[in-house]
Amino acid sequence: MQGRLTVVLFGCVLSIKIYTRSFTKMKFGNLLCVVSTLFVTVSCFEQYSIVGNTSVPMFDGKMLYLKARSGDNVKNIDSCEVIHGKFGFDGKMDSTVIAELFLGNVCVMPVVIERGNISVDINVLEQKVYGGSLNERLYNFLEAKSRLDNERRNMALKQTRLMMKGFMPFESQRICEERSEQISKEADSIEIEFIKSNYNNVLGPEVFSLICSQYRYPVITEQIEKILKDAPRKFRNHPYVREYVDIAQKNMVLLREQSDDSELYPLQVKQQ
Repeated sequence: MQGRLTVVLFGCVLSIKIYTRSFTKMKFGNLLCVVSTLFVTVSCFEQYSIVGNTSVPMFDGKMLYLKARSGDNVKNIDSCEVIHGKFGFDGKMDSTVIAELFLGNVCVMPVVIERGNISVDINVLEQKVYGGSLNERLYNFLEAKSRLDNERRNMALKQTRLMMKGFMPFESQRICEERSEQISKEADSIEIEFIKSNYNNVLGPEVFSLICSQYRYPVITEQIEKILKDAPRKFRNHPYVREYVDIAQKNMVLLREQSDDSELYPLQVKQQ
């Protein structure tokens, strides 16, 4: 004779097929083992809470969307309305993911959805996430990158200021070109070290994909070689990393062949 045992655990109704005769003989300790196993399975879903504040008037009354990439697709995780500059998201995830906060179709900022309480602050000067070790790592990295990017963008202004101080045009240009080259090396170094220190969590592959997206087609640069040199198997087997490296290696062969041959071969952009 068969029956079903229904267990309600954390709002989830779990139905277990059992043999009723043997169940009557089951020891209480064995029943506890079953329930404990169910508890462990359900508790794999981590609770997150995101509380946000914005002083930007255009946000008020608008819908914010929390979205995450899944392969080539972007899926909605949650949504909420901004009321008097306040907004919030609550839910459960089966793993830590990097999501993006959208206002309509416009991406506002990234946020790591990890266990615990997360605070988001959006104002006219900056967007910042507080709470969670991965969010802290991510935003320290983004701030360091932003400082270098801002200095690079203002290089023309720096050259003008140098000439106003009495530097000759060719001299001010040389100074700015040397600094620009130094900034590029610093940016590369920051990206490499960040990925290396986050090989085994979601940040490493995500920033790797961000770096690779600047190229028209997958290639292996000196920077990417340094990233992959000591990369563990977990990082190399990430779907995006694995696909990018596979295509890039094929493209590098084609590029080498083209350097010795006048005939041009089409380079791959996606895995075939």
